[in-house]
Amino acid sequence: MMSYAVCRMQKMKSHDLKGIQFHNQRERESKTNPDIDKDKSNENYDFINDGNIDYNERVKEIIESQKTGIRKTRKDAVLVNELLVTSGREFFEGLDSAEQKRFFEESFKLFSERYGEQNIAYATVHHDEKTPHLHIGVVPMRDGKLQGKNVFNRQELIWIQDKFPEHMQKLGFDLERGEKGSKREHIETQTFKKQTLEKEIDFLEKDLTSKKDELTGYSERVESDLIVPVRRQMKNIEVPTGEKALFGLGKEITKTERKPTENVIILRTDYKKLVTAAQDNEKLKTHLKNILNTDMAKENIGLRKQNEVVKEKYNDLVQRFNSNIEDYNELVEENRSLKGRVSDLKAEIGLVYKSAKEFLRDRTDNVRAFKKVFGELVDKIREKTTGSEFERLHKREKARERNNDMSR
Repeated sequence: MMSYAVCRMQKMKSHDLKGIQFHNQRERESKTNPDIDKDKSNENYDFINDGNIDYNERVKEIIESQKTGIRKTRKDAVLVNELLVTSGREFFEGLDSAEQKRFFEESFKLFSERYGEQNIAYATVHHDEKTPHLHIGVVPMRDGKLQGKNVFNRQELIWIQDKFPEHMQKLGFDLERGEKGSKREHIETQTFKKQTLEKEIDFLEKDLTSKKDELTGYSERVESDLIVPVRRQMKNIEVPTGEKALFGLGKEITKTERKPTENVIILRTDYKKLVTAAQDNEKLKTHLKNILNTDMAKENIGLRKQNEVVKEKYNDLVQRFNSNIEDYNELVEENRSLKGRVSDLKAEIGLVYKSAKEFLRDRTDNVRAFKKVFGELVDKIREKTTGSEFERLHKREKARERNNDMSR
C-alpha cells in the first residue's frame, strides 16, 4: 500500500514569523512540542541558509528588493506562505538516508522553481521529530507586489495537491495523492497531537481501570477482618514476699504466682490462617508495586503532562483566534466607514463636476467652445489622477450623449 503525499500550506503574518523561527531553528526549548529529540537536532539542515537567520529581516529584504510601488506593507499582511512537506512514518522508514535527502531536495527544487528561489526565505528539514518533514517559507511576491491571495489561490492549492504527488511518483517515490473530495478537515499540528494524546490517555486509563479491577478482585480474596481466638500463655513463677525466716536471719520467703508470658497460644488451624493472610498481603503489596512501576503507568503520567502542555498551547491559539476576530470586526467597521466616506466624496465630486460645467458654459460663446474647454479640463485632471471620479462622470455623460444621437 502506497503512502500519501502531504503538502500543507499555512499563512504567516509578522507576529507568526518569530515563533516559527524559534521552532524551525531550534533557538529555544519547545514547551509545546514534546516530540523533539535533542540528540538528533544536529541532523537538521536548511537548503537556503547555512546558519540561523532573523526571519522578519530576511522576509523584509526579499520584499524590498522586488517591490515596485512606494506603499508600505500592511501590518496585518501575509508575509509568508509556509509549505509543510512530508508523508507517513512508514514511507520514510522504507528509505535510506540518501533517498530521504533526495526526497526533500526534489520537493524543494519543484517549489523553488515554481515560486522563484529568490522568494524562498527558508527551507528547513527536521529529522529530530517523529516523522521527517520540510518547512518551505515562500514570500508571495509577484509583479513587484506582495500578493498571497493571487499566488496561493484555490487553483494553486489544487495544483499542489495534484501535481506534487504526481511529480514525486515520476522521480521514483512510492506516493499517491490524498483522497479527492475528502470531508476530513485539516487540523493544526498541535490540535492533532492533542486529540492523539487524549485517545492514548483514554486507552491507558481504561487499561489502568482494568488493572485496578484486577487488584480489587485480588484484594477481596484476602481476609481483611480475620478473627483469631488467642489466649495468653501463663506460667508459675516464684516472687519474693519481703519476709525472712528464722527471725529475719534466714532466706527471704517467696511465694508462687501465676503470671502471663510474652507468648500467646492459638490453635494450629488459626495459625495457618494468619500465615496465609500475611503471605497474601505481601503478594498484594508486590502486585500493586509492580502495577505502579509498569511502563504503561509511567507513560500515562508522561502523557498527562504532555496533554496539559498541548491544552495550554491550544488555549493560546483560541485566544489568538479571538483576537484576530476582534481585529477583523474592527477592519469591517473601518471598511464600512470608509465606504460611507467614499460615497460622500463621490457626491461632492459630482457637485463639483456640475458646477464646473455650468461655470464654463456661462463663460463660453457656443457649445463647441464649451466642449473644447471642458475637455481640456478633464484631460488635465486625467494627467494628475488616472481613473478619477471626475473622469468617470465625463465618460458616462459622453456615452449617454452618443446613445441619444443614435436613437434620433
